[in-house]
Amino acid sequence: MATAERRAREKEQRRQEILDAARKVFFFKGIHSATVEDVAAEAELGKGTIYLYFSSKEEILAHLLLEGFDLLIEQLEEASSDEATTPSERIRHLAYAYLHFFQEYPGYFRLMVAFDRGRLQEKLPSELCEEIKVRNREALSWVSKAIEEGIEKGYFRPGDPWLIAGALWASIHGILLVMSIPFRREILGFTLEEMVETALQTLLKGLESPQATT
Repeated sequence: MATAERRAREKEQRRQEILDAARKVFFFKGIHSATVEDVAAEAELGKGTIYLYFSSKEEILAHLLLEGFDLLIEQLEEASSDEATTPSERIRHLAYAYLHFFQEYPGYFRLMVAFDRGRLQEKLPSELCEEIKVRNREALSWVSKAIEEGIEKGYFRPGDPWLIAGALWASIHGILLVMSIPFRREILGFTLEEMVETALQTLLKGLESPQATT
């Protein structure tokens, strides 16, 4: 029994070492340019050993993506637990948590964008894709809960909290995408923070219930 447990720990440790090496390689060289051979070299392992733990480059990327979502969900949970006197302030905290995630973990953000484009999804087992979808929904649920609270307390107009959360999230995500391109930043001439704040003011104003402003 002790031997089996030790082997399981060693296997998990080796798997984590591969992911640590993959994170360095893919985030430095780019997810399209880097190869399994590069990961093996960074981990100081044979290429065949990598395939004992992961079936493909895409599967490695998927597990890194799950890591990224775990970090994002943790930040959203912290933002939601921050003291906020109104649902609008809670939504603002959540939006800025996503902004900070974008700034602190650009590699994970780029991986999320790459996955959204569909090419990675096509090469993954359906159960792994479903796990990623679950993490996506969990992240968005923090925004949906804040909106639902605002509707119930009369701060926001009636509506579908999940739909509204999706629209708000898409707006902030779109800003992060646009502002990650230097050419677009130059054209707009505003900072990322200015863009996010303007979007939040506009969106939250549209959400406000007329009774809440009287």
